[in-house]
Amino acid sequence: MKTEIAIIGAGFAGIAAGFSAREKNLQATIFEADETWGGLCGNFTVDGFRFDKEVHLSFNEPELVKKLFHSQPHYEHSSESRNFADGYWVRHPVQNNLRQLPVEERIRVIQSFIEREKIPDGEISDYRRWLEIQYGKYFAEKYPARYTRKYWAAAPENLNCNWCGGRMYQPSLEEVLRGAFPDSPEPENVYYTKVMNYPKRGGYKNFVAELVKHLHIRCGWRVTAIDTAQKVLTFANGETCEYEKLISTMPLPLLAKLISSDAEVLAAAEKLQTTSMALVSVGFNKKFDFPTNWFYIYDEDIPAARVHSPSHKSPDNVPADRSSLQFEIYYSREMPLKFTDAELIEKTFAALEKMQIAQRADVQVIDCRHVEFANVIFYRGMENLREVVRREVQRHGIISCGRFGEWDYLWSDQSFMSGYNSLEV
Repeated sequence: MKTEIAIIGAGFAGIAAGFSAREKNLQATIFEADETWGGLCGNFTVDGFRFDKEVHLSFNEPELVKKLFHSQPHYEHSSESRNFADGYWVRHPVQNNLRQLPVEERIRVIQSFIEREKIPDGEISDYRRWLEIQYGKYFAEKYPARYTRKYWAAAPENLNCNWCGGRMYQPSLEEVLRGAFPDSPEPENVYYTKVMNYPKRGGYKNFVAELVKHLHIRCGWRVTAIDTAQKVLTFANGETCEYEKLISTMPLPLLAKLISSDAEVLAAAEKLQTTSMALVSVGFNKKFDFPTNWFYIYDEDIPAARVHSPSHKSPDNVPADRSSLQFEIYYSREMPLKFTDAELIEKTFAALEKMQIAQRADVQVIDCRHVEFANVIFYRGMENLREVVRREVQRHGIISCGRFGEWDYLWSDQSFMSGYNSLEV
């Protein structure tokens, strides 16, 4: 087999790269290891309940994304969300929505905020220090540091601050105080976007379904070897493909092992880490009106860090008069998963009851499965290791794009644009 452009991976980045090639009248073939396209933005169905592979909503929206995604019928959702912390439901973000917490807890948080250190950003060595300087030591440990260990599966002192940017809201003292008094007006929603979009039908990946119709995608073709000198891909099914240009969206550590024998490169690739994710997906035998699309969980006795509602995002994701939730449990090399799938399911039942969402008898289906690559972990010094691997990839004439190809904190919209722009490199 021969192709002008070979693209490894049929997630949003790979699909966008194929779309860009088609616009340029270039022949492109996309090879996907899974049996279906979509990658991390794909979905699966359990007894009529559709679940995405973690929460997905479109909101970054470069102009091309708006043009393509919004051409599909879609819902516009508010970015309102909630937090469950020590038995209390608190509006997100906690730092300027303290009114739902007990008085003594509000006082401790406010004191923490007032007593925080004043240190220039350039002198902040790690994410824990950044949190303490922004919010004070008590709040930093009680809320974001605790959540970091659940979501990033890493100790905050081991992370750098390069990823957080505008993702962590930094309120003024006045905002903290106003958010602490029940009789004051509810604070403005300060989430980094106000509107989030989701397809009316077909799950999140349906945003690119029209593009896929015009692309040549071979699913179930897992790359096992890359000969960059001869420009030949070899696949697990025994087939080979000659290419003129290669675009890869596979995780950098996996790509490095296929193309390099350099000890420094392989050592750097080995140190690049991601979280993995267990997804516990729950379909209910009745319709629940969940107040928000997603919420965050701080309590350590509940393994899930984040929960979202596919049925809230679109009723097409569930059978008639039904509803659904999906629990995301993260783990990593630093913080391995402590529970079996059966234990995760039991703990999900317990969490539903503890949070007063539903009872065991309300559950029609429950499913547990795993995603190997979830989020890039921004360990201190990660960027230097990443650069070593990126240089090796470039030396072999490969264009690497997407969340795991760039090895960066990219949302789905950004991953799409990463793939679309890859041919401009």
